[in-house]
Amino acid sequence: MVLMRRASGRTPLAAAPVFLAAALTFAGLGLAGIDAAAQDKAPVARISQEQAVQAALKALSGKVGEVSIEKKRGKNVYVVEIIADKDGEEIDVLVDPESGQVLGMEK
Repeated sequence: MVLMRRASGRTPLAAAPVFLAAALTFAGLGLAGIDAAAQDKAPVARISQEQAVQAALKALSGKVGEVSIEKKRGKNVYVVEIIADKDGEEIDVLVDPESGQVLGMEK
């Protein structure tokens, strides 16, 4: 069998084994499994940090400290640290990053 050569000197099918090996490697990794692991490590918020702070301040008036996204009660939430105006106590207000609803508070 005679293969035609391109101007580069390579046959048109020369890259096929490399491409096939790469495709099989990625297929074997299970891309769905990679996506699931990425979701646990990189939470995605639909509301902004500022919107989470505003929701927390509606639930509890005070001064805002740190704001972060953490896993609480098995779910990713904004944790808005507030120093309460009424007694100066530090309280974490948990805000749903998808809906903006206050889910609860922790001392």
